[in-house]
Amino acid sequence: EKSNICLLNCGPTGSETLKNLVLGGIGSITVVDGSKVEVGDLGNNFLVDESSLGQSKAKCVCSFLQKLNDAVKAKYVEEYPNALIETNPSFFSQFTLVVATQLVESSMVKLDRICRNANVILIFARSYGLTGFVRISLKEHTVIELK
Repeated sequence: EKSNICLLNCGPTGSETLKNLVLGGIGSITVVDGSKVEVGDLGNNFLVDESSLGQSKAKCVCSFLQKLNDAVKAKYVEEYPNALIETNPSFFSQFTLVVATQLVESSMVKLDRICRNANVILIFARSYGLTGFVRISLKEHTVIELK
C-alpha cells in the first residue's frame, strides 16, 4: 500500500502488469508514455477503447486503472520514456519499483544504472507475440538466518 510504481510504455504488456498490481492494492502509480492511442491498440490493449482514439495513451490507461481501484493514487506523464531516461534521470528515484516495457537496449542499460544507483527495483519486460522476456534488476539482498 505504500509502494510507488512507475510504468514506462503502456502497451499490452505494461498495462496488464500494472493492472494486476493496482488490483492487488498499491499506494500510487505513474504511467509514462508519449504516444497516442491508435487503431492497432484497440485489438491488443483492453485498457483503451474506440473513444480513446487520438488521445494520450498514458492518460487513458491511467484513467482506466484509477477506476479499478480508487484507493490508488494515479498520475501520468505524457513523455516518451527513452527521452525521459536521457533528460531527467532523477525522475526515477521517487519510485519503489519501475516496470519498463518495450525499451531499446541502450535505454535499458541507462535505466538499469539509474535505478541501481537510486536503490529502485527495476523490471524489464518485452513481448514478441507469444514469446518475450522478463528481467528483474536490483542490488544484491543477502539474508542470513541465525539460529
